[in-house]
Amino acid sequence: MSAPKKHVVFDVVGTCVSYDAIFDALDARLGDRLRAECIKPKLLGYTWFEAAEREYTYLSISGRYIRFYDVFRSLFYRMLWMAGIEEPRKFANDDDLAYILDQFMRLDARPGVAECFQILRDAGFTCWAFTAGDVNRVSGYFTRNGIDMPAENFMSCDSLGIGKPAPESYRPLLTRFAGEEAWFAAAHMWDVSAAKSTGFKGAYCTVWEKEACTDLFGTMDVMADTFPDMARKIVAASKAAESSILSSGIMSKSNQQDRAPAHNPVPSFWNAEPRTLDHHRSTPELPSVTDIIIIGGGFAGVATAYHLLKDNPSPPSIVILEARGLCSGASGRNGGHVKPDTYYNVPKYTKLYGSAAAAELAAFEASHVLAVKDLVESENLDCDFHLTRAVDVYLDPEHASRTEAAYRELVKAGVVNLRDVAFVSKDDAERVSGVMGAQCCFSFTAAHLWPLKMVQQLVQKLLGKGLSLHTDTPVSSVSSEVDNDGMWTVKTPRGDIRAPKVVYATNGYTAQVLPEYRNTIVPVRGIASHIESPKKQNTPHLVNTYGIRFDALNNDYLIPRADGSIIVGGARQRFWHNRDRWFDNVRDDELVQEAVSYFDGYMQRHFRGWENSEAKTKKVWTGIMGYSSDFMPHIGEVPRKPGQFIIAGFSGHGMPEILLSSKGLAAIIRDGIPFEKCGLPQIFKTTESRVSSKRSLLEESMQPLWEGNTKPKL
Repeated sequence: MSAPKKHVVFDVVGTCVSYDAIFDALDARLGDRLRAECIKPKLLGYTWFEAAEREYTYLSISGRYIRFYDVFRSLFYRMLWMAGIEEPRKFANDDDLAYILDQFMRLDARPGVAECFQILRDAGFTCWAFTAGDVNRVSGYFTRNGIDMPAENFMSCDSLGIGKPAPESYRPLLTRFAGEEAWFAAAHMWDVSAAKSTGFKGAYCTVWEKEACTDLFGTMDVMADTFPDMARKIVAASKAAESSILSSGIMSKSNQQDRAPAHNPVPSFWNAEPRTLDHHRSTPELPSVTDIIIIGGGFAGVATAYHLLKDNPSPPSIVILEARGLCSGASGRNGGHVKPDTYYNVPKYTKLYGSAAAAELAAFEASHVLAVKDLVESENLDCDFHLTRAVDVYLDPEHASRTEAAYRELVKAGVVNLRDVAFVSKDDAERVSGVMGAQCCFSFTAAHLWPLKMVQQLVQKLLGKGLSLHTDTPVSSVSSEVDNDGMWTVKTPRGDIRAPKVVYATNGYTAQVLPEYRNTIVPVRGIASHIESPKKQNTPHLVNTYGIRFDALNNDYLIPRADGSIIVGGARQRFWHNRDRWFDNVRDDELVQEAVSYFDGYMQRHFRGWENSEAKTKKVWTGIMGYSSDFMPHIGEVPRKPGQFIIAGFSGHGMPEILLSSKGLAAIIRDGIPFEKCGLPQIFKTTESRVSSKRSLLEESMQPLWEGNTKPKL
């Protein structure tokens, strides 16, 4: 993966230029009179700016955006009153205000700002300016101080009509930088921390506030006392991140692509709004020792921690390390579809693993629907959980006929429990499903939810039980053997941490830290969308979730939301024939452009009653799944590495497998229960033979497609 472009966005007023000209103007115009009232001009100036920032923010929040300059000007006499002046308009006049505001146009650059910009530009960064002021005034500060800042690199809250620190004010820049390294630098801690919460890396200079108050705002990625030092630290941090990726990256022999999580993934519908725990770090410094390290802050990692701590009278100390934000990977980017495979792949798995194993797997997945329901209810999780039916709709006559025949063979064999599966023939399929052109359909119990909400709320509860979470902490490597104390050493850019037990909940990124799995679990890129109609809840209500099967290879999933909007994922027809666009690909920091337009008009094309809905695509995003070479996840103790465990490789099907898989793994880790007695399907067990196998059933099934045959063996 080529190195991403790099950007640093700077706040301007108070950061790049100082307030001293305002303070000096107050002193020159009103200083003697203020001191006679025991008022320090600089303190008055400071409180004036602070009050203006507060009122500016409150007006923005209430939907009445006013330019900062106008807010600042309006508060002048009020600030004199608040400072103790009984008759503000007799004490000062509009000429005094005009003089002071004139100096507002003449702010001087802080020492070292020009050097800071040059250091960054020499290192390949592009410098930007993001201001709450008007562009003409603020750009004049740079011109007046002889600092180069191209006009096209300015962005103002005025053009957005939203003031900082509203998350929405920072997002247009992040969207513009999607997939590229993005820093936000300021001398206001509230500004840096707000930008960081939306996905920027944070750089803070103490030149204005002196005290960082990290107990309130958290620790930023870079903190410095001068601008040149801040620039050097940004460059060093950027190089360290690149170095850790390169040093730990296990390059695929086929395309030399590393498998580390990409910087700044494209926001999904689920994680578009920032949440408190997105970039949470339980402690400023990484602990040096813990009982259990879990690598991966998605559903698998968090659920494993949950089961390790639940009803445990002697809970272990657990540290979760997440390379990016909490639940920023597949769990925060999928469809939220708890849909068990109770019939469709059973014939294939019967051929591969035998009828008993296939039946065990189908029953295990079916049990997940109510298991997730029980979790949501017992932990009182507010995550939009809906118990429903999934409807698989077949549009290709040949594929429909083959699937029906296979289903009837399963019914006849009687090995798999199919009591919950209902079949509808062609005569009624379109009317029952609501999908135009339906040749047949199957339905069965399923559920859908907001996965990121579920995971983050679970973490919030676990933090109260002693869990330590460290986001933005990528693992660069794990020691090849234990030390004299029986501890594994996990290396990160923030330092090393040791533990006797390590859990890999890394799914598509597994080979980055467990190189022996490079041929066994492969990252696969998918695409999803959020569709909305201006009629919202007046659109035809869909009570079921859907699988739209166009043929044996191409299928979409669809989840209707209570607000009338729709989540649709799939679009394989547009890009699966091009191997490099999705297979062994970790680029969720960019869209699959050839598939974006696929979702336009989707509901109108396929669903009865939606023809005049005016439904449009509101958002499209990508996500990385971990596909197993033999279609089964890898769970259990890592071969030849006692004390290391894995729960990964769910092949885009984790929601109906992860919760109980993590429960079984927790029993192995916590209680020493053998895999054979932990309640998991036996074909899930990670073994030496599975890991070392050179054969990939997954790649074999795709080869006909890659060679130009549109009907691969699936």
